[in-house]
Amino acid sequence: MSAETYPTRRLEFLLLGGTLLFYVVVTILCHRADLIWDEGRYLWFGKNLTQGYYTTLEKPDLINGPGYPLVLAGLLMAKVPLLGLRMFNAVLMALAAWFSFRAVLPYAGKRWALGVALVTALHPSLVRTAPYLMTEALALCCIAGFAWAFTTALRSEKWNWRVILAAALAFAWLTMTRVFFGNVLMAFTFFLIALLPFWKSQRDRLLRSMVVMLLSFAMCLPWLAYTKSKTGDSLCWSTNGGELLYWATSTHDGENGHWFSEEDSQNKPELIANGHRDFYKANYYLPMKEREAALKQKAMENIRANPKGVLKNWLCNWGRLVFGFPRSYQAEELIMLVVVGVNGLLLLVVLVAVFVGWRNWRSIPTEILLLALMIFIYLGGTSLLPGLPRYTVVVWPWLGMGAALVWRRYLSVRLQRGEVV
Repeated sequence: MSAETYPTRRLEFLLLGGTLLFYVVVTILCHRADLIWDEGRYLWFGKNLTQGYYTTLEKPDLINGPGYPLVLAGLLMAKVPLLGLRMFNAVLMALAAWFSFRAVLPYAGKRWALGVALVTALHPSLVRTAPYLMTEALALCCIAGFAWAFTTALRSEKWNWRVILAAALAFAWLTMTRVFFGNVLMAFTFFLIALLPFWKSQRDRLLRSMVVMLLSFAMCLPWLAYTKSKTGDSLCWSTNGGELLYWATSTHDGENGHWFSEEDSQNKPELIANGHRDFYKANYYLPMKEREAALKQKAMENIRANPKGVLKNWLCNWGRLVFGFPRSYQAEELIMLVVVGVNGLLLLVVLVAVFVGWRNWRSIPTEILLLALMIFIYLGGTSLLPGLPRYTVVVWPWLGMGAALVWRRYLSVRLQRGEVV
């Protein structure tokens, strides 16, 4: 082991152990006996899996994939209590931080790698959600693990099938955890095919990327077969796209594309006044396929009736994805000030990197450019649906990799003896 390797290994150990300890403590301090946010749904799916099924006739919705419920099912079968279920996210967050570090290290050195990893570990949106049964920790672990394996696979001189399989598994599990990435998978594969005839100098790396995506898709086929058996539709990743589009395109006075729950639609006075309760009573409780069709049809009607209002909603959604506001009929929380401060700084770093990277794209490694394409597809698609900062922060390891490389290679600023050199 070289003298340089030893401090790096020690740094990795401290990062891994420190993140794990931090989230163990946070989970203990935040623990409560009741379930909040989406915990009940994930726990319900997890319990169903322990009994050999996923959905029931009474609740046939396929809102989310089985990625996180599978993790919970394994823990439930081991009789792990609620605190232990929540605490497993500490392991996932520690791995996410470590994977982020390992992914950035070859491109920007250990200081930038540590910076990206610390943002992964300590971002306020993650500190807020990771102590509970939410998918951010697992999604982030898969995102960071994929970044490490994918870039390693493309950087290798020869085809490394072990790393290729690791990248494929990470992306497949990510897709099963956050099913929107199924759309990213298909769109990214389409772009890879389109690039093959034109980017001949990078054909080998493009082919490796395609193999990763195709293997990931193959791993997702059992889920797609299951959704087809329930809905009759091919390539159906989930069954709540209509609901999301409905709220994203609603342009009543006071609304800006923010999502509301079924309970909100029935009880919130402002939403009742805007006719949402009546529409939900007439359409939301239809059979799953008919409900989706009705919600999507209403969304299309909204777009045709008020395209400028829908455009305003789209612009507002970018604000929600980055800063968490504006939201309709809700007072803003103080935690949003922290998110604005942190995400504002990260946004500045990323935008500068995008500007400089665009001017120097020919000298940027192919695998980083392909990750940038994947980010573009994900954020572009996500912006069309109601968003929150926690939907954006999960791709931070990808954003951080590109930003760290550009800043280190083209914008490196070092202070030596009080001078900028």
